Amino acid sequence: MENMTATRLLNEALRIREEQGAEAAYRFVRQYSIPDETKGSGPEGSLAEKEAAAPAAGDARQANLLYALAAASGRESEAMAVLREAVLEQGFWYPADYLLEDEDLEPLRGMDGFAELADLCAKREEAALANAAPGLAVLGTGGSVGGAFGRPADEVEAAKAESAAAKAGTEESAAEAAARPLLLALHGDQENERDSAPFWGTASRAGWTVGLVRSSQTRFSDAYGWDDIDLGAAELREHLETLRGSAPEPGGAPVALGAYSAGAEVALNALLHDELPADGLVLVSPWLDEPGEWVEAMDRLEGRTPRFALIAGAEDAEGREAMESLVEAMQEAGLEFRLELVPGMGHDYPADFAARLDAALAWIAEGR
Repeated sequence: MENMTATRLLNEALRIREEQGAEAAYRFVRQYSIPDETKGSGPEGSLAEKEAAAPAAGDARQANLLYALAAASGRESEAMAVLREAVLEQGFWYPADYLLEDEDLEPLRGMDGFAELADLCAKREEAALANAAPGLAVLGTGGSVGGAFGRPADEVEAAKAESAAAKAGTEESAAEAAARPLLLALHGDQENERDSAPFWGTASRAGWTVGLVRSSQTRFSDAYGWDDIDLGAAELREHLETLRGSAPEPGGAPVALGAYSAGAEVALNALLHDELPADGLVLVSPWLDEPGEWVEAMDRLEGRTPRFALIAGAEDAEGREAMESLVEAMQEAGLEFRLELVPGMGHDYPADFAARLDAALAWIAEGR
């Protein structure tokens, strides 16, 4: 599977567990958790070396998959080793209630050190919630875009240095930035702005300023959600005001919202209930808790005519349901929309998303 993001790893692991069991899912996740130097060149040698190697994870979500699936597979010692490394060496934390109540982790609760790890996580969770704040990473034109899940540390640091150098050499005035079209992109559940970068960040190459939005609603280390969509909409407005001012000039450069999965509800809520002045939305694999509610909510546009670009996978039942509800609502409201159902795709981004995004944003800009 190319460009294995943390979200793709999670979705694929859940699918494999449902179809083949926890052991098969654990073996799948291990493939992305073994240092490169332990991987042999031949099929047989590669398998043997992977079985002998200790799993490791540089991402809190990946580590969570590893220890939970290991515990569910009867690999208690491996599960504890991964959890211990994640908490003590990587500095990650997980919700104490989850550690103490999740069924998969029951075999670990009597093991030496588990209670101490849960207690440490509880303290980190308390501190994280007390200091929770929204985040915004801004990419200008030609901005550097992050790569796939699991990039080597030296590549990540090199990319950071390159990005910082480029930023230092291309500082611009607020007026110059405001003259460019703006895309604010929202991540999905248990994601962050770095997950959004490889997908939405490509718009910077087409002349858009891209604001990668991170929710303040933390789930565990580096994983955020959108349970409170009103709070999410308020944070989105703050980001818009930061980049465009509290009273954007009429006729200014276009503003578009982009959202993946659960971020779609926040984008819709901001547009419809918070009256965020957006010219259009690009929704990818949208997840809506109550899709039918948004049909009536379209009445709140009251004369505004944003354009909607909807992209979902043909194999994503929830995404298709959400799209069908939105299409019904937009047809009743007389709004312009583009509907793209991607064959063979589940709850994900399409492989050619960069081209689809460029086309959608150009279409939104033309409709102003």
